[in-house]
Amino acid sequence: MTTESSPVTHRIAPSSDVGRRALAWWTAHCGPEAGDASTRARLRRARSGLDVLAVPAGVMLARQLGASRSPDRAAKALDLAHVLAHVRRDSDRAPMQAAGWQRFPFDATTELPPDQRPRLSEARFRHLIRAEHADGELATAFIRLIALLDGEASVASLATAFWHWDAQDQRIRRRWAFEYYAAGAAAPDDDSADTLPHTHDEDVAG
Repeated sequence: MTTESSPVTHRIAPSSDVGRRALAWWTAHCGPEAGDASTRARLRRARSGLDVLAVPAGVMLARQLGASRSPDRAAKALDLAHVLAHVRRDSDRAPMQAAGWQRFPFDATTELPPDQRPRLSEARFRHLIRAEHADGELATAFIRLIALLDGEASVASLATAFWHWDAQDQRIRRRWAFEYYAAGAAAPDDDSADTLPHTHDEDVAG
């Protein structure tokens, strides 16, 4: 297995339609400069997709991600708005590079120092990697991860991962596992096909 001795900055799927749209949305509605504190707070407090539907910015993200194409897509987009509202600062580092091991742990002949050990415990990582979209389980796991990172995370990376988490090839989960163990160079490429249609006139009720 190829290993890494130091973290590598990596923004997952930079050409991702989902990632680009989500980052633009977050910057405008939840970011520290142009975002709105009231909107961010209402999205953070949401307990369901219905709560997100009561926030115009949440509906806007759903439209931009093509929610009218299916109820499942609408539910996923509304959950994503709730998740991203918890990010306080955007980062260039992939989430598992920030939360996981800073050196490949199985090459070490001595115990790694605290600053190279994961912020996310292996038990919590195993729970995260098995989480599913159903009943908001994945949204809750992502929000806990964001909290562990003190609110600083790559918005585009989180959005792309959340959107493609249940893909049949499990590419996102596999990449996150490699990156958690500081072996990202051995991970599969991030070329998930997520091109979205133009959604200027779409709405959630489609």
